[in-house]
Amino acid sequence: MSLVSSKPSFLKIIPPIQNSIVIKTDRALETPWHFHPEVELLYCLRGKGTDFVGNNISSIEEGELLLFGKNLPHTRLSDKEYYQANPDETPEAIVIQFREDFLGEKFFEVKEFAHINKLLERASRGLRFSGITRERVASRLMRIRELNGLPSILELLYVLDILACTEEYAFINPVEYVVKTHEKSSTKINQVYQYTIGHFREPISLDRVASLTNHSRSAFCRYFKAHTRKSYFQYLTEIRIAYACELLREGNHDVTRVCFSCGFNNLSNFNKQFKKVVRYTPSEYRQMSMRKVTRASLADAH
Repeated sequence: MSLVSSKPSFLKIIPPIQNSIVIKTDRALETPWHFHPEVELLYCLRGKGTDFVGNNISSIEEGELLLFGKNLPHTRLSDKEYYQANPDETPEAIVIQFREDFLGEKFFEVKEFAHINKLLERASRGLRFSGITRERVASRLMRIRELNGLPSILELLYVLDILACTEEYAFINPVEYVVKTHEKSSTKINQVYQYTIGHFREPISLDRVASLTNHSRSAFCRYFKAHTRKSYFQYLTEIRIAYACELLREGNHDVTRVCFSCGFNNLSNFNKQFKKVVRYTPSEYRQMSMRKVTRASLADAH
């Protein structure tokens, strides 16, 4: 976890001479923990490892379609054991990067593109798309790799229109990652986020996180709630539950093991908090996830 407990580095992105946007096939997962002012759309064709996006940690899923807002820190780490055992396999993703103002400072503020402007605002927390939307966009991203110039811009706008109009998405982060890292207050709250990501599986004391911002316990509680509209322990619980969901989806761990692996020290409290956040018990959630995997496997077989 040392990777994401450090300050993200700025990544300079230079579009090719003939284009205002970057369209590339990325075959590397070992990127630094970084941010950039460009919006990033990522479609994973193949890959085994872990996504780190803002405050969230999740397993890389082949076929995942993600949208990262400007300056949202992120990276992807490969599963080294998997690739050591399968040296002939290579991760692959289609990546599109563009600045919000690449068509002009107020282009997306006109009425016809207002819905896309709202999409880019939502992307500040990171978005994960699913269902028919993912399938429609994936097919277009496969084609966009062969385009450049105006055809690539028109295709990108069509993709953004699809993403802006759908409800088949979920936020990657429970709260917005503060990206104005040059501001003193934002740097402090980001230190709390980064420390939490690095240590959420361990016992965390309020005194420790309050010391990161040079606040007393009570002052820190007010400070954190003012920035996130929720208590620190509510935020910590959501991070732990998100990680628990990942473990349960894998189907290899029993509920008790998941409870202690994601930072809870009491099974009863884990069950209670999980149901409060997810609306299902851990056992119900795992059963639902396994049924989805089974249905997907049957569909692929046909």
